[in-house]
Amino acid sequence: MYEDRKPDRMSFDTGSGGFGSDGQQNGSGYTYSYEPQNGGNGWRPEKPPRRNGPAIPILTVILCVLLSFGAGVGGATMAYNSIVRNAQNGNSVPAPDSGTVLNKDPSSLLDRSEAEFSPYGSAGEDAYSISSVARMVQDAVVVINATSGRSTSAGSGVIISDKGYILTCNHVVEGATKISVTVNNCANPYLAATVGTDSGTDLAVLKIEPLESEPLTAATHGISENLVVGEHVVAIGNPLGTLGGTVTDGIISAKARQVKTDNGTMTLLQTNAAINSGNSGGGLFNLKGELIGIVNAKYAESGVEGLAFAIPIDTAYEVEKDLIQYGYVQGVPDIGISLVEVNQSNYRYYWRYPDVSSYGLYVVSSKNCAELKNRDRILTVNGTAVTTEAEYEAAVADLKAGDTLTLTYTRGSSGEEKTVSFVIPQYVPENLTSRTNVQFTD
Repeated sequence: MYEDRKPDRMSFDTGSGGFGSDGQQNGSGYTYSYEPQNGGNGWRPEKPPRRNGPAIPILTVILCVLLSFGAGVGGATMAYNSIVRNAQNGNSVPAPDSGTVLNKDPSSLLDRSEAEFSPYGSAGEDAYSISSVARMVQDAVVVINATSGRSTSAGSGVIISDKGYILTCNHVVEGATKISVTVNNCANPYLAATVGTDSGTDLAVLKIEPLESEPLTAATHGISENLVVGEHVVAIGNPLGTLGGTVTDGIISAKARQVKTDNGTMTLLQTNAAINSGNSGGGLFNLKGELIGIVNAKYAESGVEGLAFAIPIDTAYEVEKDLIQYGYVQGVPDIGISLVEVNQSNYRYYWRYPDVSSYGLYVVSSKNCAELKNRDRILTVNGTAVTTEAEYEAAVADLKAGDTLTLTYTRGSSGEEKTVSFVIPQYVPENLTSRTNVQFTD
């Protein structure tokens, strides 16, 4: 099933005769959820079988966050319980007001390298030793513990400004109601406010309120485009949720690996530095001590080692600037249409629905175009015929907020073709509409 990028799971209209998803991951790697509405009376088909086909030539990986539920055991729970005890004892530094975390000039807060490309790599000819890099940047990498209800997650983050801004992965803090940050050279943990998140790039920015007595160490942004394959790098993070400040090293194995994660396909740096659960959001540094990537995933399979991935800092830099200034990434199109592909492998599960009489792409829900209804069959996108999720994705891939989207479709058994057009709005997270007291800081 296809749904355009957004941070929260989609609920589908499964009212009388409607159809939606079943909370499983389909053969294309898209994850979707089913949440019955109308008192739970909606009806859904049985689970379609998992597609068995040739191996997809894109790696499927796991995200490196450590999860813990309830009163379970493990490093994440113990680390989190320690922080909760400190907070209950009044030892945590309070979080800043969420309405005052944006800044109208993010570039002035962020330190970025201006180095030119060198055949020696992003660190240039005069690279430092691994131990020197560790000493330079270890205080810029933090431990993050996020909680939501009875579940907790442990990950890492990187201080990107001495004003208290921290870059991490969206999946580390997604849905959290309380976020605690432990800084290496500070006496007590900080409670953090969420500045903004972006599920499409798996990035998030947090903010803590630094104390004058405990100045923060901020990382310098490198230029990931200047990396060369084989260049040495250093990873620092919080593996297993209890080993904050752990340093490992490796090389850049590839600069632009296409990797399939729960968030879709991403273009990531590949490294053989040792990465484990809890490393997500941690820093990948060159031997000049510059931040060149944010660790977010690894390939996990028995017998496979040394396949870890990081978000290139060139990508992260543009995203974090938008998050700090606006709370979300500007210009992201919000098409708002969720579709399901009916094909040979799952047709026997969908034929029972009224109006689903052939293979093709069918509308599940449409947020921004009221003319489209559940079970309408999409035929063309801006004049391009589409019958599969992949074809639809390709047809909308280059569309931007403000562009016009024209669809032809059929409804019911008549086969009559209809056309509808609408201007694609910009995506704005729903949670920002509740920020009635947003102010810019200097």
